[in-house]
Amino acid sequence: MRREKTIWERLLALALAAILCLGLAGCRRGDDGPRPAKLKENGARFTVAVAQSPDSLNPVTTEGGLTEEFFLLCYDPLWRLDAAGQGEGCVAEDWSLSSDHLTWTVRLRHDAVFSDGTPVTSADVQFSYDLMRHNSTIFTEYFDGVTAIRCPDDYTVVISTEYVKGDMLRNPTPILPKHIWQDYEFSPAEFDNAALVGSGPFVYEPEGSEDGGWLFRAREEHYAGAAHVSEVYFSYYGTVTGAARALAAGEADASFGLSDVQLTTLESVPGVELIQAILPGADSRMLVFNTRSDFFSNADMRAMAEHCVDRAWFLSMSSGGAGMEGSSFMTPGTTGFSVPENLRGYSPATAAGILRAAGYADVNDDGVLEYGIREVKLRLTLCTSSRDPWASTAATILTADMADIGVIVNWRKTDDPITDICGSTDDWDMCLYSWHGSAGAAVTAIRFMNEVGGLTGWSDPAFDSALALMRTAEDQGIMRAYARQLQQLVYDACPVAVLAYGADIQAIRSGSWTGYEDLMSGSGLFGVGSNAVYLSVRPRETEAG
Repeated sequence: MRREKTIWERLLALALAAILCLGLAGCRRGDDGPRPAKLKENGARFTVAVAQSPDSLNPVTTEGGLTEEFFLLCYDPLWRLDAAGQGEGCVAEDWSLSSDHLTWTVRLRHDAVFSDGTPVTSADVQFSYDLMRHNSTIFTEYFDGVTAIRCPDDYTVVISTEYVKGDMLRNPTPILPKHIWQDYEFSPAEFDNAALVGSGPFVYEPEGSEDGGWLFRAREEHYAGAAHVSEVYFSYYGTVTGAARALAAGEADASFGLSDVQLTTLESVPGVELIQAILPGADSRMLVFNTRSDFFSNADMRAMAEHCVDRAWFLSMSSGGAGMEGSSFMTPGTTGFSVPENLRGYSPATAAGILRAAGYADVNDDGVLEYGIREVKLRLTLCTSSRDPWASTAATILTADMADIGVIVNWRKTDDPITDICGSTDDWDMCLYSWHGSAGAAVTAIRFMNEVGGLTGWSDPAFDSALALMRTAEDQGIMRAYARQLQQLVYDACPVAVLAYGADIQAIRSGSWTGYEDLMSGSGLFGVGSNAVYLSVRPRETEAG
């Protein structure tokens, strides 16, 4: 077995250069080797072992990662991201901008066809965009600034915006068939969408999905060309242990969503390649400060607490080293991710020095700092939720480290979501929180302010200004520059201390499959917002034939 041993070095190097790619491929595939002439004769099935079920097959209501993977197979958007993070046409064949950059004229392909044989037209695009921008859980934010969508003819879409919308080409919204969805236009959440009719390179087969999995058949007639395999089958095992065993036994060809335990259980299996992937929207595990509290309204005190965070030790203890030490509120899978400058490392001595400079001292020589003439002991309240199982380890480490410099941490545990506890009261100083970002820098920044920024109470006009400029930037270099500025602003102000980015442990039977190797220079094979691996992977025995 050849295990990927340099993924973190490559990720960090890409991040520092600010060119970490998020989309691994577009709709078009490269014909980089011999392949079967007819898929039906070859009959290659690529089986993926999974430990989760789709939360919904409806793109309006879903929030599940597995469902989004299904959508990559069945649906095509107007654009996908290429390996450089640039938008390339999918259903959109070409497009142009008005002189003021507020009107997009998009011309559609004439050979895009839904899996039921119905051509894709501008009416489908208009219907899908209007439906999603008003109703979707995960796609609505991509339509911020869109004011109107018109259809001059069957293959032209005109999109009007209220400001220059630089992220238009990074909108992953699937194009839905209007003739199927129109009966649910005013109640889209009620549609089960059980057939998953789309224009993507695979078609869902419900009749083949009744034995504990979900079957997708490759479409030979797809305009981008058929995949190298005839079928992709997601086999459900219920637990990551079961999925890993299936992979080890040869029942499955690949798996993702595994835990750090599988790093050791699978590394000795011949012909299995392991990948630690930091995906777009990966978990950011962070220490959040309540900037409305008297103590943490001071940025120096927030920096003091960050110096008490031993990220390396936390990563080792909480996830067996699987993942990556944190820094920015954006994750390495986000377009425009960069590591902020002047990182505050683990340094209890520095933290103690900040407290002494602020007037705290151990007056009673009891190991606890006091302040003022009343000699009030320094006590801070830390909240954690059992819904974040890693938080217990992090809280134990943080409590001990802060006690070493004389700070008492009162640890308050709850079974409720942390946002329910800390979002409804200011009777807390710190909390430990898992947060999911997005593949897009602008969407991530907006969600950060809505979800985490609202929790901390922190805001900054400079952040708002840079975000507005980033959202209107059409040039990728300019967009990334503003993304770096946003990340640096948040890091300098320190409303949060990002402890780690969670890794998605993925595996593939490298002894049996090929065609995927060049995709791993990004953040992984699965869950990256691209269908490239499903189009590119092929059995090794077909290489010479």
